[in-house]
Amino acid sequence: HIVLLEIKKQQQRQTSNTFNCMAMLNVVVSDDEESLAQSLGYKVETLITELLYSSQSSTKSYVTIGLSGGSLIKILSNILPYLALPWAKIRFFFVDERFVQFTSEDSTYHLYNKLFRQLPLTEKNICKINPQLENVEQCAKDYEQKLKELLNEDEDQTFDILLLGIGPDGHTASLFPNHSVLNVSDCLVTYVKDSPKPPSERVTLTMSTINKSKYILICVTGGSKAQIVKEVIKDKNNQYPIGQVREKNVFWYLDQEAASQI
Repeated sequence: HIVLLEIKKQQQRQTSNTFNCMAMLNVVVSDDEESLAQSLGYKVETLITELLYSSQSSTKSYVTIGLSGGSLIKILSNILPYLALPWAKIRFFFVDERFVQFTSEDSTYHLYNKLFRQLPLTEKNICKINPQLENVEQCAKDYEQKLKELLNEDEDQTFDILLLGIGPDGHTASLFPNHSVLNVSDCLVTYVKDSPKPPSERVTLTMSTINKSKYILICVTGGSKAQIVKEVIKDKNNQYPIGQVREKNVFWYLDQEAASQI
């Protein structure tokens, strides 16, 4: 557990960079992407241990973890292979996915595959869409059924950990500003046919599903997102989808550039 000891030391060094003035939020700012990955990885391990082995979770046989695309893929690739996690007791799924074949560079599953191959995982550890289905509506329904089966053993019928990113426009998952899918609340999963960011067809968790999850970790890097981060964290602006994510049990992980305006 040498890596984890280094992560703990890193967290101790970062204590002064935790924003006490925002007591409602847990915001950790890291010097660079490497230290951000370490802090995020340590938090993921801590939550997995708590969820599996606390007295309240004595009957829990696995933890569900929702993955997002974008810069998060690189960050997780820099830390997950070095963590001693109970891999057989982890079920990864995707917060959103593009309705494209897995051979496409636009496929989030495709982009994660290199990381998955470095981990001791089997097919049962990864829940993904079926891109072979006729259309994106069928794909969303099929994926919802798979996720419901994943939640069968969960007492609260909620996902354990969601790892979210944000775009420069404030979108998270495939929930874009002023889009009608933001109002969908009667299902776990919905579909998008007209994403403003290509590819246009996508499957995504609804905002309702996101906000019912037990823990949400939001990871943001780069100066292009600094204004959005400031508006959501400091100004409490909820006009952006990321600003509509609830505050309880939400942890923000930022690099210096993303945090430059708060």
